[in-house]
Amino acid sequence: MKMPDVSLNSLRIAGAILFVMTLAQFSMAGSIDDFNKALPAEIDGWQKMNPPVTYDQKTLYEYIDGGAELYIAYDFQQLYAFRYTAGEDEEIVIDIFDMGSSYDAYGVFSHGREVDDKALGQGSEYNSGLLTFWKDRYYVSILAYPETGQKAEIVQKLGRMLAEAISTTGNLPPIVALLPQKGLVPDSIHYFHHPILVNSHFFIATDNILNIDNDTPSVLAKYDADGRMFYMLLVQYPGESKGRNAHESFLTHYLVGAQDGVLVSQEGTWTGCRRKDSLLVVVFNSPTREILESYLNEAAADRS
Repeated sequence: MKMPDVSLNSLRIAGAILFVMTLAQFSMAGSIDDFNKALPAEIDGWQKMNPPVTYDQKTLYEYIDGGAELYIAYDFQQLYAFRYTAGEDEEIVIDIFDMGSSYDAYGVFSHGREVDDKALGQGSEYNSGLLTFWKDRYYVSILAYPETGQKAEIVQKLGRMLAEAISTTGNLPPIVALLPQKGLVPDSIHYFHHPILVNSHFFIATDNILNIDNDTPSVLAKYDADGRMFYMLLVQYPGESKGRNAHESFLTHYLVGAQDGVLVSQEGTWTGCRRKDSLLVVVFNSPTREILESYLNEAAADRS
């Protein structure tokens, strides 16, 4: 049988593609077995309990009673749960959430963190025995309660091991880059794409008057203008018509009586909104109209 005519250059290209595919398969921890190998069987007298347990969207409620909705709202995919013990009542709990994308891993982290100490992964926080961090598509929680000095050291060691096991990094949601930088309080940034999540940080309305859903990446952040705080919300809609509808809905239900999309409250603060194509910009409780207009103009500026 005659073999097909294959050039040397074609073979080189095919080999390079195969190498990249192989490298991608091993470039990061991606399964419960990978993470299990990254975590030692024993650490400073604490024993790893086997086997670890996997949860998905259907079973997460069995593991996190009353808290699963948060992760589901960020398109949670799988949870890998590990345990270390050092006696009957001593336990360290490790939860590794595969969120499916770096955007949603960042989103979960941004939802709950108060201060990003940037010690691990792409963002982390440690407080009273609880370490959380995100890296690429993973959000990791390590809890040792009640906190002791020894437990705190072990938690940090385990966190470093897992952060190193995830060798790749992910991107931030692009909408975060649209926030004006002047006066921005960095640890106040919250990314989401579900209507229930915005009210956790700034209550807008019981109803979904901004038409936020899984196709509308959104970001809320706090700003400091000489000690006076206000908020900015950006919502990116999948098309200009949906952005227009949301804009009209917000004017109708929230900014009742507004002139040119701007309304002053009885307390003397200013709230307003502006739409640029499919992007809706809202500023809440600005101390002056001048500051309001300045931030609306900057966020809605033409970036083409």
